[in-house]
Amino acid sequence: MPVSRTERRPTMTSEARFSSPGFLLPHIGRMAQIWITEALEPLDLLPREAATLLVLRQHGTLAQQRLGELLDMDPNYLVFVVKKLESLRLVARTRDPEDGRRRLVSITEAGLARRAAVDAAVNAVEERLTAGISADDLRTLRRLLLQLDANTGAHHPRIDSGA
Repeated sequence: MPVSRTERRPTMTSEARFSSPGFLLPHIGRMAQIWITEALEPLDLLPREAATLLVLRQHGTLAQQRLGELLDMDPNYLVFVVKKLESLRLVARTRDPEDGRRRLVSITEAGLARRAAVDAAVNAVEERLTAGISADDLRTLRRLLLQLDANTGAHHPRIDSGA
């Protein structure tokens, strides 16, 4: 008689379950997302909008399609994000001189200034999140998280890979 999936899985105590990486990673991710969203509110940005500025600062002017690929963002949502950033004068869109059908997106001087404020806000959240962790342990944590990310098959840019 076949053994059910439930019977094959080892039983976990509540304590072990709530301290397992499978529980802790999404919990920490949700908390970090909440804290970053709160930190970005005074800057009138959402995390995906801040990420858009980061990618443009890192890569320079990009075709809108390529920007969406780097952000792993749905094209329809990307249009919404770029329009908001454009209305705030943080990015500019122009037609590609080589292909008039394509739109190029670039970060403006105001976008660079806002991005610097975003960096400060996110750094404060990261300091709060990693309080009490040594520099060596933070390097190890980053390496392990990047390995976990690679294990998921995620395809997104490695931005600011030095920190």
